[in-house]
Amino acid sequence: MAVPNWSDFRVVLALKNEGSIAGAARVLGVDGSTVSRRLAAAEHVFGATIVIRGGREFTFTPEGLILAEAAKKMDAVVNDAQISVSGMRQHPTGTVKIACVPTAAHVLRPLVQQVAKAYEGLKVDLISSIAAFDLAKGEADIAVRTRAPTDPALVVVYSFTWGRCLYGSKTYFQQHGLPQTPDDLRDHTLVRIGTGNSPSKPSAFIDRFDNPERPSIRVENTDSARLMIEQGAGIGALFCAHADASRNIERVFPDPFDQIESWVIYHESARGSQRVRLVLDALVAFLKENRALLTGLD
Repeated sequence: MAVPNWSDFRVVLALKNEGSIAGAARVLGVDGSTVSRRLAAAEHVFGATIVIRGGREFTFTPEGLILAEAAKKMDAVVNDAQISVSGMRQHPTGTVKIACVPTAAHVLRPLVQQVAKAYEGLKVDLISSIAAFDLAKGEADIAVRTRAPTDPALVVVYSFTWGRCLYGSKTYFQQHGLPQTPDDLRDHTLVRIGTGNSPSKPSAFIDRFDNPERPSIRVENTDSARLMIEQGAGIGALFCAHADASRNIERVFPDPFDQIESWVIYHESARGSQRVRLVLDALVAFLKENRALLTGLD
Protein backbone atom coordinates (compact mmCIF):
# COMPACT_ATOMS: atom_id res chain seq x y z
CA MET A 1 0.00 0.00 0.00
CA ALA A 2 1.28 3.47 -0.90
CA VAL A 3 2.11 5.81 1.97
CA PRO A 4 0.22 9.16 1.96
CA ASN A 5 2.20 12.37 2.12
CA TRP A 6 1.40 15.99 2.94
CA SER A 7 0.44 16.82 -0.67
CA ASP A 8 -2.35 14.21 -0.52
CA PHE A 9 -3.79 15.89 2.56
CA ARG A 10 -3.34 19.37 1.08
CA VAL A 11 -5.59 18.64 -1.91
CA VAL A 12 -8.27 17.23 0.40
CA LEU A 13 -8.06 20.31 2.63
CA ALA A 14 -8.21 22.71 -0.33
CA LEU A 15 -11.33 20.99 -1.67
CA LYS A 16 -13.01 21.07 1.75
CA ASN A 17 -12.19 24.72 2.38
CA GLU A 18 -13.02 26.04 -1.10
CA GLY A 19 -15.92 23.74 -2.02
CA SER A 20 -14.98 23.43 -5.67
CA ILE A 21 -12.29 22.19 -8.05
CA ALA A 22 -11.73 25.73 -9.32
CA GLY A 23 -11.35 27.11 -5.79
CA ALA A 24 -8.94 24.35 -4.78
CA ALA A 25 -6.93 24.97 -7.95
CA ARG A 26 -6.64 28.66 -7.12
CA VAL A 27 -5.42 27.96 -3.57
CA LEU A 28 -2.93 25.30 -4.68
CA GLY A 29 -1.66 27.38 -7.59
CA VAL A 30 -2.47 24.76 -10.26
CA ASP A 31 -5.19 24.20 -12.85
CA GLY A 32 -8.42 22.26 -12.37
CA SER A 33 -7.26 19.16 -14.25
CA THR A 34 -4.24 18.91 -11.97
CA VAL A 35 -6.50 19.04 -8.90
CA SER A 36 -8.64 16.24 -10.38
CA ARG A 37 -5.56 14.10 -11.02
CA ARG A 38 -4.19 14.73 -7.53
CA LEU A 39 -7.58 13.88 -6.02
CA ALA A 40 -7.68 10.61 -7.92
CA ALA A 41 -4.14 9.84 -6.80
CA ALA A 42 -5.06 10.61 -3.18
CA GLU A 43 -8.09 8.29 -3.35
CA HIS A 44 -5.80 5.58 -4.68
CA VAL A 45 -3.33 6.12 -1.85
CA PHE A 46 -5.99 6.11 0.86
CA GLY A 47 -7.91 3.29 -0.77
CA ALA A 48 -11.23 5.10 -0.36
CA THR A 49 -13.52 7.46 -2.23
CA ILE A 50 -13.07 10.94 -0.80
CA VAL A 51 -15.74 12.92 -2.66
CA ILE A 52 -18.83 12.07 -4.70
CA ARG A 53 -18.93 14.25 -7.80
CA GLY A 54 -22.16 15.68 -9.18
CA GLY A 55 -21.35 18.04 -12.01
CA ARG A 56 -19.44 21.03 -10.68
CA GLU A 57 -20.50 20.23 -7.14
CA PHE A 58 -19.39 17.40 -4.92
CA THR A 59 -20.02 16.06 -1.44
CA PHE A 60 -17.56 14.48 0.92
CA THR A 61 -17.93 10.84 1.89
CA PRO A 62 -17.63 9.86 5.57
CA GLU A 63 -14.08 8.73 4.82
CA GLY A 64 -13.42 12.04 3.07
CA LEU A 65 -14.65 14.00 6.07
CA ILE A 66 -12.26 12.09 8.36
CA LEU A 67 -9.36 12.87 6.02
CA ALA A 68 -10.41 16.52 5.75
CA GLU A 69 -10.44 16.88 9.55
CA ALA A 70 -7.02 15.24 9.78
CA ALA A 71 -5.72 17.57 7.05
CA LYS A 72 -7.04 20.58 8.98
CA LYS A 73 -5.15 19.54 12.12
CA MET A 74 -1.99 18.83 10.13
CA ASP A 75 -2.19 22.23 8.45
CA ALA A 76 -2.42 23.92 11.84
CA VAL A 77 0.65 22.04 13.06
CA VAL A 78 2.61 22.94 9.93
CA ASN A 79 1.62 26.61 10.20
CA ASP A 80 2.59 26.72 13.88
CA ALA A 81 5.95 25.15 13.06
CA GLN A 82 6.59 27.67 10.31
CA ILE A 83 5.75 30.55 12.61
CA SER A 84 7.99 29.14 15.34
CA VAL A 85 10.92 28.59 12.99
CA SER A 86 10.49 32.06 11.50
CA GLY A 87 10.42 33.55 14.98
CA MET A 88 13.56 31.66 15.98
CA ARG A 89 15.36 32.98 12.93
CA GLN A 90 14.48 36.51 13.95
CA HIS A 91 14.81 35.98 17.71
CA PRO A 92 16.70 32.68 18.25
CA THR A 93 16.11 30.94 21.56
CA GLY A 94 17.29 27.73 23.17
CA THR A 95 20.57 26.23 24.30
CA VAL A 96 23.73 25.66 22.26
CA LYS A 97 26.18 23.18 23.77
CA ILE A 98 29.92 23.71 23.19
CA ALA A 99 32.15 20.74 24.04
CA CYS A 100 35.79 21.50 24.81
CA VAL A 101 38.73 20.40 26.95
CA PRO A 102 38.91 21.83 30.49
CA THR A 103 41.60 24.37 29.59
CA ALA A 104 39.44 25.76 26.79
CA ALA A 105 36.46 26.00 29.14
CA HIS A 106 38.44 28.33 31.41
CA VAL A 107 39.18 30.62 28.48
CA LEU A 108 35.72 30.53 26.91
CA ARG A 109 33.78 31.42 30.06
CA PRO A 110 33.29 35.09 29.03
CA LEU A 111 31.63 33.92 25.81
CA VAL A 112 28.70 32.53 27.82
CA GLN A 113 27.82 35.97 29.15
CA GLN A 114 28.50 37.69 25.83
CA VAL A 115 25.95 35.51 24.03
CA ALA A 116 23.38 35.85 26.81
CA LYS A 117 23.73 39.62 26.71
CA ALA A 118 23.52 39.86 22.91
CA TYR A 119 20.62 37.42 22.37
CA GLU A 120 17.85 37.23 24.93
CA GLY A 121 16.66 33.65 25.30
CA LEU A 122 19.80 32.14 23.76
CA LYS A 123 22.02 30.21 26.16
CA VAL A 124 25.47 28.65 25.83
CA ASP A 125 26.37 25.55 27.84
CA LEU A 126 30.09 24.81 28.08
CA ILE A 127 30.74 21.09 28.44
CA SER A 128 34.24 20.46 29.74
CA SER A 129 35.65 16.99 29.16
CA ILE A 130 38.74 15.22 27.85
CA ALA A 131 36.50 12.72 26.03
CA ALA A 132 35.18 13.66 22.58
CA PHE A 133 31.44 14.21 22.35
CA ASP A 134 29.46 12.73 19.44
CA LEU A 135 28.05 15.67 17.49
CA ALA A 136 26.07 13.36 15.19
CA LYS A 137 24.12 12.09 18.22
CA GLY A 138 23.47 15.59 19.52
CA GLU A 139 25.72 15.25 22.57
CA ALA A 140 26.96 18.75 21.68
CA ASP A 141 26.22 21.31 18.97
CA ILE A 142 29.74 22.69 18.59
CA ALA A 143 33.13 21.28 19.55
CA VAL A 144 36.57 22.78 20.02
CA ARG A 145 39.04 19.96 19.40
CA THR A 146 42.80 19.59 19.27
CA ARG A 147 42.55 16.75 16.77
CA ALA A 148 41.69 17.37 13.13
CA PRO A 149 38.25 15.92 12.27
CA THR A 150 38.24 13.00 9.83
CA ASP A 151 34.46 12.53 9.54
CA PRO A 152 33.26 14.26 6.33
CA ALA A 153 29.99 15.14 8.11
CA LEU A 154 31.89 17.43 10.50
CA VAL A 155 32.22 20.98 9.22
CA VAL A 156 35.33 22.99 10.14
CA VAL A 157 34.46 26.63 10.80
CA TYR A 158 37.76 27.97 12.13
CA SER A 159 41.21 26.84 13.24
CA PHE A 160 43.57 28.50 15.71
CA THR A 161 46.53 27.67 17.92
CA TRP A 162 47.20 27.43 21.63
CA GLY A 163 50.67 28.44 22.81
CA ARG A 164 52.48 26.67 25.66
CA CYS A 165 55.26 27.95 27.89
CA LEU A 166 57.17 26.75 30.91
CA TYR A 167 56.00 28.25 34.20
CA GLY A 168 57.02 28.40 37.81
CA SER A 169 55.83 30.29 40.89
CA LYS A 170 57.49 33.46 42.09
CA THR A 171 58.12 31.73 45.41
CA TYR A 172 59.86 28.85 43.66
CA PHE A 173 62.13 31.21 41.70
CA GLN A 174 63.01 33.12 44.88
CA GLN A 175 64.14 29.86 46.48
CA HIS A 176 65.74 28.09 43.51
CA GLY A 177 66.54 30.78 40.97
CA LEU A 178 65.23 31.38 37.46
CA PRO A 179 66.65 29.09 34.75
CA GLN A 180 68.45 31.04 32.03
CA THR A 181 68.65 28.26 29.43
CA PRO A 182 66.78 24.99 28.85
CA ASP A 183 69.81 23.05 30.12
CA ASP A 184 69.41 24.80 33.47
CA LEU A 185 66.18 22.85 33.92
CA ARG A 186 68.29 19.85 34.94
CA ASP A 187 68.88 21.61 38.24
CA HIS A 188 65.18 22.06 38.97
CA THR A 189 62.17 20.01 40.03
CA LEU A 190 59.97 19.34 37.00
CA VAL A 191 56.19 18.99 37.10
CA ARG A 192 55.13 16.66 34.30
CA ILE A 193 51.75 15.55 32.97
CA GLY A 194 50.87 11.94 32.15
CA THR A 195 52.32 8.59 33.09
CA GLY A 196 55.89 7.56 32.42
CA ASN A 197 54.73 5.18 29.69
CA SER A 198 52.47 7.78 28.08
CA PRO A 199 53.75 11.32 28.70
CA SER A 200 51.86 14.26 27.30
CA LYS A 201 53.41 16.35 24.56
CA PRO A 202 54.46 19.22 26.87
CA SER A 203 55.99 16.73 29.29
CA ALA A 204 57.90 15.17 26.42
CA PHE A 205 59.52 18.57 25.89
CA ILE A 206 60.86 18.83 29.45
CA ASP A 207 61.48 15.10 29.94
CA ARG A 208 64.76 15.42 28.08
CA PHE A 209 65.97 17.76 30.82
CA ASP A 210 65.05 15.38 33.62
CA ASN A 211 67.81 14.76 36.11
CA PRO A 212 67.46 11.33 37.77
CA GLU A 213 69.25 12.68 40.81
CA ARG A 214 66.56 15.30 41.41
CA PRO A 215 62.95 14.73 42.48
CA SER A 216 60.20 15.12 39.89
CA ILE A 217 56.40 15.26 40.03
CA ARG A 218 53.87 13.65 37.71
CA VAL A 219 50.21 14.58 37.65
CA GLU A 220 47.21 13.41 35.65
CA ASN A 221 46.07 16.60 33.92
CA THR A 222 46.80 20.26 33.21
CA ASP A 223 44.65 21.56 36.07
CA SER A 224 46.58 19.46 38.57
CA ALA A 225 49.87 20.62 37.05
CA ARG A 226 48.86 24.27 37.39
CA LEU A 227 47.89 23.76 41.02
CA MET A 228 51.24 22.14 41.81
CA ILE A 229 53.15 24.88 40.00
CA GLU A 230 51.19 27.65 41.77
CA GLN A 231 52.05 26.00 45.11
CA GLY A 232 55.75 26.23 44.29
CA ALA A 233 56.34 22.53 43.67
CA GLY A 234 58.42 23.01 40.53
CA ILE A 235 58.49 24.03 36.85
CA GLY A 236 56.06 22.70 34.26
CA ALA A 237 54.40 23.33 30.91
CA LEU A 238 51.02 25.08 30.75
CA PHE A 239 48.86 26.73 28.10
CA CYS A 240 49.58 30.46 27.99
CA ALA A 241 45.88 31.32 27.88
CA HIS A 242 45.38 29.43 31.10
CA ALA A 243 48.53 30.36 33.00
CA ASP A 244 49.23 33.98 32.06
CA ALA A 245 46.11 35.08 33.94
CA SER A 246 47.54 33.79 37.23
CA ARG A 247 49.23 36.29 39.54
CA ASN A 248 51.19 33.57 41.32
CA ILE A 249 53.14 32.12 38.41
CA GLU A 250 55.25 33.50 35.58
CA ARG A 251 57.02 32.27 32.50
CA VAL A 252 60.45 30.70 32.71
CA PHE A 253 61.36 31.73 29.17
CA PRO A 254 59.55 34.53 27.31
CA ASP A 255 58.56 32.63 24.17
CA PRO A 256 56.20 29.63 23.83
CA PHE A 257 57.97 26.38 23.06
CA ASP A 258 54.94 24.95 21.26
CA GLN A 259 51.78 25.85 19.31
CA ILE A 260 48.92 23.36 19.28
CA GLU A 261 46.38 23.64 16.47
CA SER A 262 42.69 23.39 17.32
CA TRP A 263 39.52 23.30 15.25
CA VAL A 264 36.01 24.68 15.78
CA ILE A 265 33.58 22.19 14.25
CA TYR A 266 29.90 21.33 14.05
CA HIS A 267 27.84 18.58 12.41
CA GLU A 268 26.41 19.28 8.97
CA SER A 269 22.92 18.43 10.27
CA ALA A 270 23.01 21.74 12.19
CA ARG A 271 23.89 23.78 9.10
CA GLY A 272 20.44 25.40 8.93
CA SER A 273 20.21 26.18 12.65
CA GLN A 274 20.18 29.93 13.25
CA ARG A 275 20.98 29.59 16.95
CA VAL A 276 24.03 27.42 16.23
CA ARG A 277 25.15 29.83 13.50
CA LEU A 278 24.93 32.80 15.87
CA VAL A 279 26.96 31.05 18.56
CA LEU A 280 29.51 29.90 15.99
CA ASP A 281 29.95 33.46 14.79
CA ALA A 282 30.30 34.71 18.36
CA LEU A 283 32.81 31.96 19.18
CA VAL A 284 34.99 32.66 16.14
CA ALA A 285 34.91 36.40 16.83
CA PHE A 286 35.92 35.72 20.44
CA LEU A 287 38.84 33.52 19.38
CA LYS A 288 40.07 36.09 16.85
CA GLU A 289 39.82 38.89 19.41
CA ASN A 290 41.84 36.85 21.92
CA ARG A 291 44.47 35.55 19.51
CA ALA A 292 47.36 37.00 21.50
CA LEU A 293 46.07 35.42 24.72
CA LEU A 294 45.67 32.02 23.03
CA THR A 295 48.99 31.89 21.22
CA GLY A 296 51.00 33.52 23.99
CA LEU A 297 52.53 35.83 21.39
CA ASP A 298 52.38 39.62 21.52
